[in-house]
Amino acid sequence: MRDLGAEAARFAVSSPVRLIEEGHRVPHVILPVLTLRREDPMVVASVASGRKAVDAGVAVPELPVVEALSNAKGPTAMVGLPVSLATSPEVHPIVTDAIETSVTRFRELLQELAEEGAPTGPGRLHALERSLHARVAKECLDPVVGASIKAAHDDPIVLSRAEAIVAATPHLRPQRASERVTLSLMGGSTVSVKTPYFLKRPPRGRGHPRGRGRRMPEGNGVYPVLAALGVHFRVSPALASDIARLVAMSTEAEAKQSLALRGIEMGQKTITRLTRRLAKRGLAYRVWRIEQTSNGQRGSNVVRGKRIVIGTDGGRVRLRVAKTKGRRRPSGHRGFHAPWKEPKVLVIYEIDEKGKKRRFGLVRYDATMQDADGLFDILVSILCEIGAHEAAEWIVTGDGASWIWNRVHRLIEEVGYDKQKVTEVVDFYHAAQRLWEVAEERKGWTDAQRRKWVGKMKRHLRRGLVERILTEARELCRGCKAQGIKELLDYFANHRDRMRYDVFRRRRIPLGSGAVESCVRRTINLRVKGNGIFWRKERVEEILHLRAQLLSGCWNEYVEAILEPEAFWRAA
Repeated sequence: MRDLGAEAARFAVSSPVRLIEEGHRVPHVILPVLTLRREDPMVVASVASGRKAVDAGVAVPELPVVEALSNAKGPTAMVGLPVSLATSPEVHPIVTDAIETSVTRFRELLQELAEEGAPTGPGRLHALERSLHARVAKECLDPVVGASIKAAHDDPIVLSRAEAIVAATPHLRPQRASERVTLSLMGGSTVSVKTPYFLKRPPRGRGHPRGRGRRMPEGNGVYPVLAALGVHFRVSPALASDIARLVAMSTEAEAKQSLALRGIEMGQKTITRLTRRLAKRGLAYRVWRIEQTSNGQRGSNVVRGKRIVIGTDGGRVRLRVAKTKGRRRPSGHRGFHAPWKEPKVLVIYEIDEKGKKRRFGLVRYDATMQDADGLFDILVSILCEIGAHEAAEWIVTGDGASWIWNRVHRLIEEVGYDKQKVTEVVDFYHAAQRLWEVAEERKGWTDAQRRKWVGKMKRHLRRGLVERILTEARELCRGCKAQGIKELLDYFANHRDRMRYDVFRRRRIPLGSGAVESCVRRTINLRVKGNGIFWRKERVEEILHLRAQLLSGCWNEYVEAILEPEAFWRAA
């Protein structure tokens, strides 16, 4: 049998990343622990000045964790915080006991399974599998995670992170040495933890409300040690991630049902509140990334030497806007308007030398209710994050909307890319649709005549003969004075360089914007658009952002980033 203590000592839960990574995805009973060894080259030490990654082979320096705070006076004093700085390669006793108990309980469950015998049918097998997984998670795994959270209060790395949070949070003062908090875990059980508690005091004076109206947006209480582990809403990071993911995929009611199948009973209002708080952290993180980009910061070289396609488009969603005039209903409300608004989406993906989308290549989505400038701010930040300035080629695709093409120059300039390596492509499908609109202007034609003319123009379009299309379209509409005719002709005249489809085919460049249209459907239509569905603007912004991250295939990385305390964002 494996040495449980030696194997468990390899793990260190000193951040939200570890707590998520080592959740219930471990195939054996050995789960994360919170003690860490100073000689471990993989340890990441977070000090008051920010996060510092320790290079391989470099020992972690001594950390004056909380002595200064414990002896300090004023709002930064860490009252009652443990000051034990002892480190050891041994597992924390609390975690050791939990592991041993979990191993014993796991053996008991297996013995019960053996005594029950083999399943005799699909129903029995289904019930057995679900029951076993639920019981192992609740009775074997959750206790170790709970013990790990308790042991974190003696870990110097965690305490140093908590110290940084207290120092960086404004209007904060010590309230009580410790407070008992009940946390929900991924397996459906709870754990009670005694942890230091600080109170936010918003500023007083003119312009700041007093009394009950002075409650802070995220609540008045701060638990710095829990925040250092990514526990922000009295649920474990992995459970918070699962709840938000379920809401991004479906509705809150369906998320409640999915959690109930796992043995987690949680009210719909609680699910909504947790999701909204996580989404707000995500939106704040997005704003911070945009600020970093504006300061000239560039990210990794993920797309160095690769061909990427950049697409933008808009969708439709109905908002709920309260009326300010008119008669009040018996309930006291005046009702609401339901105007259609255009959320905007973006997509970035890789293509190979044949112009096909790479099956396992990078994909990034995002969506917003902001205007076009706001969308392009987000687009610039993502391009800088993935190192798009080192890409081999950009293909910018979209329909004929002017808000897209008028901002491409700004996009190139702010990212710092070579304009000569950028190809702009109008979606072939949208261009073909405009041909039908031109044919409709010819009065007296039958449907067969229109189809014949449009078919001929499509062949010209595939060959890049935009000038011939313009000539025949003017001849077709001769004598028509409608403004719509002029707009249709201007469409082909203004985008003729973006319609060289014969050249694009030879260069193995995609002619359509199918990926963008798919993004609109998957991000907007399948979640926030439908009969009788209305949204408040801030709420739909949250859902669209969460859903875009889920579709990007980087959900875990996204959650791990936003659960980090904001103080560490700023210090990164």
